[in-house]
Amino acid sequence: MEKQEINNAITEHAMYKFKLNDLISKGQLEDHKGPCTETDCQFGKWFYDTSVSSRHRSSYFYKQVKQLHGDFHQIACRVAGLAVEGKAEEAQKMMEYDGEFQQVSNKLMEALMRWRELV
Repeated sequence: MEKQEINNAITEHAMYKFKLNDLISKGQLEDHKGPCTETDCQFGKWFYDTSVSSRHRSSYFYKQVKQLHGDFHQIACRVAGLAVEGKAEEAQKMMEYDGEFQQVSNKLMEALMRWRELV
């Protein structure tokens, strides 16, 4: 079960890049909540639920994923905020190869993949 949840998380968070790029081009949120809290995504709902075993909760990767997942949503929220404020160019910079969103996204994906190997 946990391996599948981690696979789902990888897919779900990869989709954020497309959603945010779409948001930047449209300048408005389709979902009023946006990407701002760690429990808005399906992974966050599972991750913070009691279904994750205590063995995994105490692992290095769980702690690393928790930090990176929080950072991911914080930065995605900033991108969304800039896009909605009409600052598309600034938001786009964060999405580029060396931008903040891309960097945290890559780190999160890497940590999720390493954690998945241990599950």
